[in-house]
Amino acid sequence: MEELDEAELRDLRQLLRVLDKIDPWLEVVASDEPSGVWIVQDRSPLSTDDRRTHPYRVSHRAWMAITVAVDFLHCLRRSLIQELREDRVSVRLHSYAQMGLLRGAVENACCAIWLLGPPSRMERIINRLGLEWKELTPAYRLRELAGNQPPRTIEQRQQQLIDLLLAANLPYTVPAGQDANVAAARAARAALRSVDYVDVVRRAGELTPPVGAVSAEATWRMCSGLAHGDASATLGLLATAVAEQVQPGIKLMRISAHVQMMYVATLVAYVLTARAFELLRARTLAPY
Repeated sequence: MEELDEAELRDLRQLLRVLDKIDPWLEVVASDEPSGVWIVQDRSPLSTDDRRTHPYRVSHRAWMAITVAVDFLHCLRRSLIQELREDRVSVRLHSYAQMGLLRGAVENACCAIWLLGPPSRMERIINRLGLEWKELTPAYRLRELAGNQPPRTIEQRQQQLIDLLLAANLPYTVPAGQDANVAAARAARAALRSVDYVDVVRRAGELTPPVGAVSAEATWRMCSGLAHGDASATLGLLATAVAEQVQPGIKLMRISAHVQMMYVATLVAYVLTARAFELLRARTLAPY
């Protein structure tokens, strides 16, 4: 294994210090005891959100996303630390897999923030129901591949989401000469089909001032590129060194983890997850 230089060792120590901070979260999400963190109080913002989106409750989906983000961060820490002694820590760095774990943490933390953070109740409702709409197609395709017939068709599930959104008083206009019911259904369908993960990540960054939309998207794309094993991400983001000149114009490259990049991505994932917990606490408390 290659020795790290002083700058890389400093970044690695900072990375591990960030991951040390997740212990309180683990006590909440990984405990065998029931947790009350996600319990929604009456007259809280989430109590109304949940009633209007039931059975696809905002609080339940946000809590799920938070627990997934924490799980990815926990797995990252366990994959890094191979041996822990009083005066020595043995660490294993992976060029790709650990960035994939960070992608999962960033994406899920952003999802929770995107669900909980908007000040507009209608935006929160549209986001929750739109996320359910987006997840229907891959879910039904998986059932099809597994030969598992669902009790309701995808069209029936989509209609349920449209009805919920309209019952929540989605604002819409009726073009001249068009039936009001048709206009309402079209407006609801358009709103529900608008979910895109780039927008999710950017909006979450906007709702997390220390991060911002640009840094959130850049971190997510960086982690995604390496998780997918993209050639451009490999050559553009990882630490590279020429191992051998095979022939003119062709080089054999040595690829290794970029410690500073991993530290920055870990810090962003931590800040986003902390923001998600903060928003969950704020939205579950009463009164308004």
